Amino acid sequence: MEIARVERHRYEPGAAYRALSAWRATVYGRGPSWILYPDWGDDYPCCQPVWGGDHRETLEVFCLSLPRRAVRELRAVLAPLDARFLARTLPDPYAPPGDPWWRRRLETA
Repeated sequence: MEIARVERHRYEPGAAYRALSAWRATVYGRGPSWILYPDWGDDYPCCQPVWGGDHRETLEVFCLSLPRRAVRELRAVLAPLDARFLARTLPDPYAPPGDPWWRRRLETA
């Protein structure tokens, strides 16, 4: 219910589900050996989606927009995904320090 409210005001219906599904696919995606090199390239080269193309960032917006209880529930779902992402990626020493933590990981390019 709270997620639907944020979707109505900031995104479109189903945005949270799509972002979570895409983040899960990224986290469990195949990479060379064990290390995953995420590709932050635009998912939609012909048209930018309403939520900006960065699925983890969309989920963070939900975390910042929802009431405390809903945030706790969403963070409980995100915690194992985020931990796996951190375990499967390497820090990018050249990433801008102001970038979100998920952007400060090495990319495929």
